[in-house]
Amino acid sequence: MEIIKFALAGIICAVLTVTVRQSKPELAVFVQLAGITVLAFFAVEYLKNIFIETDGLLAETELISEGYLSLLVKILGIAVITKIGSDICSDSSNSALATVVELVGKSVILAMCLSLIKTLAELAKGLLE
Repeated sequence: MEIIKFALAGIICAVLTVTVRQSKPELAVFVQLAGITVLAFFAVEYLKNIFIETDGLLAETELISEGYLSLLVKILGIAVITKIGSDICSDSSNSALATVVELVGKSVILAMCLSLIKTLAELAKGLLE
């Protein structure tokens, strides 16, 4: 139920940002950045635990190559960064730029997946023979 605590922290930060923006617009950015920093810190702690558990789980099994796991983690990072960048552009009332950021992120992910797609095609070809 910690998600409730994090969601409430985000809502409180949003309300504080709006309140501060009405009286001192130049300080609203700092309030927003403080809230983002606190919530990002908590997210990093959870992600660290996830990577530790995943590493232990995959070390026990030989189903996924270490290179593919590294690729998947990089792709996940690119997807998250792309989403954050796109959301920032959208919040700044620049939806065209947000769309381009998403397109570039998807293109980078697709380019990174080409080796994986090639490997899967070779595997499928080998099964069909």
